Amino acid sequence: MVFYEEQSGKSHTLDFSSFPAPLAMQRWMAVLLAAQCGARGGSKRLATAKKYHWVLRRFTVVLSDAGRVPSTPGELAPEHFQILRDRYEDHPTSLRLYLQALRRLMRKRDDLTEEALHDLLRTRLPAAAEATQVMAYSDHEWQQIMTAVRRDVRISRDRIRAGVRLLARFRDGELIAGSREEALGRMLEEYATTGDLPRNESGVLRDEVSRLGGAMAISGMLSLTRDESTAFALLLSALTAENFGTVKTWPALHTRPDGRVSAQAVALVEETKPRRGPDREYMVVALEDLPASLRELAESEDTEPRLFLSPLRVYQLLLELTQTARRLSGATRAFVSYSPKRRSAFGRDMWNTEVHVKHWSQTRGFPSMREAVAGGPPVVQVRRIRQSALELKRRPVAHSRETLRDHYLKRSRTVQEQSRSVVGKALREQVAKGRTAMEVPVFTPAFLDRAARGLEAAAAEAGLDPEVMKRLLAGDQDTVLTGCVDHLAGPDTPPGTPCTASFFACLGCGNARALPHQLPVQIVVRDRLLATRPNSDPATWHAKYQAAADRLEDILRHYTPAEREQARAKLSDGQSELIDDLLAGRLDLR
Repeated sequence: MVFYEEQSGKSHTLDFSSFPAPLAMQRWMAVLLAAQCGARGGSKRLATAKKYHWVLRRFTVVLSDAGRVPSTPGELAPEHFQILRDRYEDHPTSLRLYLQALRRLMRKRDDLTEEALHDLLRTRLPAAAEATQVMAYSDHEWQQIMTAVRRDVRISRDRIRAGVRLLARFRDGELIAGSREEALGRMLEEYATTGDLPRNESGVLRDEVSRLGGAMAISGMLSLTRDESTAFALLLSALTAENFGTVKTWPALHTRPDGRVSAQAVALVEETKPRRGPDREYMVVALEDLPASLRELAESEDTEPRLFLSPLRVYQLLLELTQTARRLSGATRAFVSYSPKRRSAFGRDMWNTEVHVKHWSQTRGFPSMREAVAGGPPVVQVRRIRQSALELKRRPVAHSRETLRDHYLKRSRTVQEQSRSVVGKALREQVAKGRTAMEVPVFTPAFLDRAARGLEAAAAEAGLDPEVMKRLLAGDQDTVLTGCVDHLAGPDTPPGTPCTASFFACLGCGNARALPHQLPVQIVVRDRLLATRPNSDPATWHAKYQAAADRLEDILRHYTPAEREQARAKLSDGQSELIDDLLAGRLDLR
């Protein structure tokens, strides 16, 4: 079977004949791979096709070692997948990889038995190791990476614009004949016209090319290097939260629906994401400039911050710096470089993501995974860059809101900490509201002293009518546990009707006020309620007495331990009988 990579045109032969399985199984596995990686499949990368081929081979090897290779797909049974699980039980990372791949390849196959498919899909995948979790960069790490990226963008912009100006001056005849500038201008003219530099009859570059800096330096005055292209792609990925692999395939052709005159500048660029499947593979990304509300703020901070905050401006700069290489190579992609040393364009297969991002990062002082140390520069990984960008944006990019929430933000430590903080704050607010609602206003001895000196002032402080305050202080409006401001305004009875609620309900009523002469009853009732708790059904006790016990506890907190002890000793026989009647239910209306 020959696989052709759609974007690069590379081909690779995937051999199934070496699989330790019968011919029918070899052919079936080739069909599985073709369905997943073919024109109607979602996998278009050569590396992905190789991975699936390797997993299928590994599956047949494990079954062969166990002597249980099926002859046909219909003979695949749950025990075959169990053999794989048992083989890699101590290697959860490998088992996760194998099961994920087999699920993608086999989940839509009707030539598998229902039992086998159900067994494959029912297995809970081993948890990913903490080290493999994709985590966002810290603010400091993010700034380190973005500083290096912006530096490359600035350097390439200044160098190529200087080269374009030098070429223009040469064409206008402004350079001094025989000078180094004039010689360099002539080199740039030949490069810009032919895509090559002067060579001897043998095809070797002439010595004057070396004297003027070499082929790479001269061509670099009109085109980007691969490392600089990598920096542009990293920056655009950070600004848009798009996948690095998607960004690097953006075309130079685009649409400007703003007509290039609208205040809200935007460019529409077509992109492809093969893993979404053929029906949803092609998408359009909108590259926007800064909104007008932020432009003045950005411009007041630096001479060019808008460039590094605007995906549109970075994209426009990229097209400007690659126009010579694009014209020479005939490429249509935004990312393209050209070298006379190689006489080829790097537009068809721009670069290998892993290799060239690694090269860019390590040549800029960032470590590899093996060399990374805690507290040092971070490892540059494109998946972490997108994770960081999505956490900053908090909106879906080329995926659904559910994917953003359940996949990207769910694994974010920052989001988890913020979520705990938000939830904790909300719970504390609700507890505070609940405690406020359960608290009965308490007239302390100090308040009674003020009332004795001035009843009207104390009544105003309590928000009551002076006559009502007078009756409360005299005990004329006592219930069992509190005093009542107005027994004709009960929360559960029509206005003007005497309240019929249980005396325990007074503790949760807005009409209730607690006074010091009621403290002995409140203390003893609280103690007796708590004493019944160990011998009562927990649910029943909680439903009947928990709220009352809590509210009595809140009242008692307004008194010192000495005041509570003195009040306990003042309990009268009449109050004790009243407590018995209350707890026995004899005071409730039938």
